[in-house]
Amino acid sequence: MVRAMTLDQVLDDALRLHHAGTMEAADRAYMSAINRFPDSAEARFRRGILHLGAGRFATAATLFRQALALAPEARFYLCLGTALERDGRIQAARAAYREAIGFAAGGPAPELADAQFGLGCCNYLLGQIEGAIAAYGAAVAARPGFSAAWYNLGVALNALKRPHEAAEAFRGAVRADPDNAEAWVNLAFSLKNIGQPEAALLACEEARARGLTHPALLLNQGSALHGLYRYEEAIETLMAAVRAAPDQADTYVSLAGVLHDCGQHERAIEVANRALDLTPDCAPALLNRGLALHALGRLEEAIADRRAVLRRMPDHADAHFDLASSLLISGRLREGWEEHEWRWQRPPVMPRDFSQKPWRGEAIAGRTILLHAEQGYGDTLQFVRYAPMVAALGARVVLEVPAALTRLFSCLPSLAAVIAQGAALPDFDVHCPLLSLPLAFGTTLATVPAEIPYLSADPALVAKWQGRLPPAEGSLRVGLVWAGEPRPEMIEAHRIDRRRSMKLADFSPLAAIPGVRFISLQKGSPAAQVAAPPAGMTISDPMPEVMDFADTAAIIAGLDLVIAVDTSVAHLAGALGKPVWLLSRFDGCWRWLRERRDSPWYPSLRLYRQENPGAWGAPIAAITEDLRRLVQGSTARAA
Repeated sequence: MVRAMTLDQVLDDALRLHHAGTMEAADRAYMSAINRFPDSAEARFRRGILHLGAGRFATAATLFRQALALAPEARFYLCLGTALERDGRIQAARAAYREAIGFAAGGPAPELADAQFGLGCCNYLLGQIEGAIAAYGAAVAARPGFSAAWYNLGVALNALKRPHEAAEAFRGAVRADPDNAEAWVNLAFSLKNIGQPEAALLACEEARARGLTHPALLLNQGSALHGLYRYEEAIETLMAAVRAAPDQADTYVSLAGVLHDCGQHERAIEVANRALDLTPDCAPALLNRGLALHALGRLEEAIADRRAVLRRMPDHADAHFDLASSLLISGRLREGWEEHEWRWQRPPVMPRDFSQKPWRGEAIAGRTILLHAEQGYGDTLQFVRYAPMVAALGARVVLEVPAALTRLFSCLPSLAAVIAQGAALPDFDVHCPLLSLPLAFGTTLATVPAEIPYLSADPALVAKWQGRLPPAEGSLRVGLVWAGEPRPEMIEAHRIDRRRSMKLADFSPLAAIPGVRFISLQKGSPAAQVAAPPAGMTISDPMPEVMDFADTAAIIAGLDLVIAVDTSVAHLAGALGKPVWLLSRFDGCWRWLRERRDSPWYPSLRLYRQENPGAWGAPIAAITEDLRRLVQGSTARAA
């Protein structure tokens, strides 16, 4: 007599066949169990697992529904959600996961975590990112070691532009699973994007020390080195990334960016072209190629690359901003000012949150307008010239600027008030940032307001500082500025400063010119170089006693000439109508245009441009010769 097998025995036999990989035999065994035990939810569930693993998602979903009809359980709903999700039925899958959560509440934490994870995936796929974040958060709360849930949480947070929280989520993913290479990649990427390149570099190094070889780790490591201005190491690392994954366009894009920043513009173009060969119309590659073309003065090509990005992505803020730079430097000011308004869409620049409307040039007589500084001292000094023009339209003008400029700007005519940033503002009707005033006035090259001086030094301060400067005694008094403000917290500004700044030692050829008394106008940490000037140079340093730009203006008033790199002092000297010789980096600022030695903004300014990136020798040689002639002419006139 054959003894009848129990349900457990039948299912165990089917499971053995399943594990052995004999799927057809296992399926027949599960069917036999279902036929012999028609009330068994477990038999249908296990057959559903077999079909789920074989990719027959619709069949699996049907079997899970049958199991649920017999005995609703969290694990049945969980697997139904998985089958429906993989079958592309996301709404139905989400409903199944929600049912699983309801049944799992108070039950085993793994089931609850898996159900919340599935719900998060469905919410994300349906574009409900906040819902995905909530579900992934619940999943890691139920199972703190759930690396995939931490990882997906980071992805969702990044999608909502919450990079600091995303970085913490990716940290959770690597803590839960130190071998999760994708999590390390995204952790490093997030850390770099929130301005922590050192931490990003450490993450890449730790991941690689664990033996992880994901090519994107090299890419992120190179990007972190780039952010730390360790250009040679960045290039070496990114070249290794290229060798590891030669068909990844992102690596070429990053390499092109580093090459541009260290002045290797031709090579940057070649590398960007390689990225474009792999991914035609790749926006980051076009933008990086555009930067290099712009730096080389190939402006029409740069403009073409930026317009190509905008044809596909009309709201791409970086493309608009870069286009503005190329248009402005080529003298096409009207369109350039329009494009320059996109600066507000580029982090970390943020528009002021005023309830009053911005002024765009409409009639303003009888109304109060707040004009406010938005960028560096040099920009404020250049564009404050528009403030009296606004007042001339009949407006009551309130000017808000950094405190270091308030005393100086008190000389401007027709202003109702000059207020330091951070102080309480009076009532006003409209507002306008200073760099939007050229757009409001429709400024072109022919209409640049360039009547100088438009600033003046306080006569009392001039007298005070005259007594503190070395006596001329027949010599020319020449002010020197050799470096800008580093601003390491602002990556883009810091990179520009590295290209525009010099050392006092670079001025050594000037020391051989007789009949010159040099005066330092340098502020900040580079001012310490005055303690060790070039051989033969005597340089006075009044700057430790300077309180603000009103003092600097008074000192400049007592000089014959200012020689400066592209800094706020050059703008101040130009605004005062003082002769100023400006040393411009190879990829000079848009405001100095191209291939001109003069400036429409400052009639007293003369430009000396680098002929090659980083090479100050030629412009210093030209300045040395011109200063020698100036001294000789002054001596001849005195005789």
